[in-house]
Amino acid sequence: MAILVVEDEADLSDLLSYILRRAGHEVILAFDGDAALRLWKERDPELVLLDIGLPRRNGWDVCRTIRNESTTPVMILSGADSEEDILQGLDIGAEDYVTKPFSPRLLQARIRALLRRSHTAVKRPLESSLSVGDLKLDPDWRTVACAERTAHLTRLEHKLIQELALHVEQVVPHTDLIQKVWGYKGEASSNIVKGHVRNIRMKLSEIGSDATIRIVPGVGYILTAQAV
Repeated sequence: MAILVVEDEADLSDLLSYILRRAGHEVILAFDGDAALRLWKERDPELVLLDIGLPRRNGWDVCRTIRNESTTPVMILSGADSEEDILQGLDIGAEDYVTKPFSPRLLQARIRALLRRSHTAVKRPLESSLSVGDLKLDPDWRTVACAERTAHLTRLEHKLIQELALHVEQVVPHTDLIQKVWGYKGEASSNIVKGHVRNIRMKLSEIGSDATIRIVPGVGYILTAQAV
């Protein structure tokens, strides 16, 4: 299996190829959005490393298409480093967002963690459902349900709410969530969690659940649920 690198800047594309091949990965290169989607369909890579500012079709569209049609992990690698850009990337289905300039060692560590949890998700044993207040989590279908209403979660959204549900009414530090859900150690930024929490909150509201995720500023998140 290979990593599809989608980057229109030739020098950076060469650097990423060198870094990844030295780490033992097969590398597929695409220099615009249309080529990225064509190669993704033809080669079925295990990971897409995706820039945003691409010719022909931008990275947002590429990410949406991949996420709508598959579970291929997407890591955005972009110079767009505002909180809004990061949240947008997570909202449309990217599993991680790395800003430029980047540390090659950190990038490799995050790629290893993403691939590791992707492989684990494929091989994971069946888990039992989990109930919290009026909310029921189904790990096999990756859904949350309240009464007769159901919402589907992404793999990361499910892992995140499951981790919070296992510690219901307890504050879970964002560093713990990043380590347990994303597999990163020593990651300081909470932005990677924020976009997924926002999406989960919206889905809980859509199904009418009393459960909610609250932020504890500077610390982490807490899942609260009324007893039923």
